[in-house]
Amino acid sequence: MAPPLFEPVPQHFLHDLLTAPENVDRYAAGALNTLNSLFLPDAQHRYYGWGSWGFTVLRTVYTPESDALFPVAMQRLRGIVRYWCHYTRFPFLGPACARAKIHDAGPNEELFRRRFLDVIQDRDGLAHLDSDYSNPGLARFTALANYFRQWLAGIDTGSAFDLGRSSRFSCCLVVDAESLASLAEIPDELPPLQCPANMQEKRASLNADQNAWLWLLEPRYMERPAWHEDSYQGWLRVNPRQIHTTWSAYHFVNDSDRWHCLGHKEDPQGSGIYRYCSVEGP
Repeated sequence: MAPPLFEPVPQHFLHDLLTAPENVDRYAAGALNTLNSLFLPDAQHRYYGWGSWGFTVLRTVYTPESDALFPVAMQRLRGIVRYWCHYTRFPFLGPACARAKIHDAGPNEELFRRRFLDVIQDRDGLAHLDSDYSNPGLARFTALANYFRQWLAGIDTGSAFDLGRSSRFSCCLVVDAESLASLAEIPDELPPLQCPANMQEKRASLNADQNAWLWLLEPRYMERPAWHEDSYQGWLRVNPRQIHTTWSAYHFVNDSDRWHCLGHKEDPQGSGIYRYCSVEGP
């Protein structure tokens, strides 16, 4: 899939967060500021994915059932990512939310518009790397990381790849049979984007995608066992609402001498399955 072509972030979306107007969502404004600062130095060289945020997605499940389900799941993933791009406009509950809510949705929609999840569908090259629920281990994820690196070699990564400045070129997402089933559980009709009247409505929003996830691979970390301080080996599960968070956080990892990987937590304890968690890292 050819990446969309973006211009620099328009100036009217860029704000000093300390002096930004009250009707601007600080989360969206900060995210657009980050995008602008990351890509503006390379404005003369519009490499692959320039001006966007997100990851490459490797599809590994290829069955008649998944062929029907995959486009549905990707559409629901798109919907829930847009939902979370706007969710921060509605803080608090009831009257407090009505007073504090952000009416200007422009920066939030601009943030969503710049989302680019490039889905790679390669039945011959990826189907044998799908999980059969008994093959979750190192050999499989190493092969997927190698596939991702080979794919990177065929695109224009500009200076971002050499400088380690790009989350897009450092990590990738994977949708296998297990994660596809979880994404399909995202409701087609999401709770309305509005102030929640009570905690019940708030929970309905927070629970909309609570069981959905994708794999995220960190190839650079995977190939450096000396960095491994626990049993985490470089692949974890991320919730759809965390896709932008992890994309942003990995820029911190790339520029840090202290953190070598994304924050993670084994869940459930002793399972060998890790989920993204900001507590232990960025």
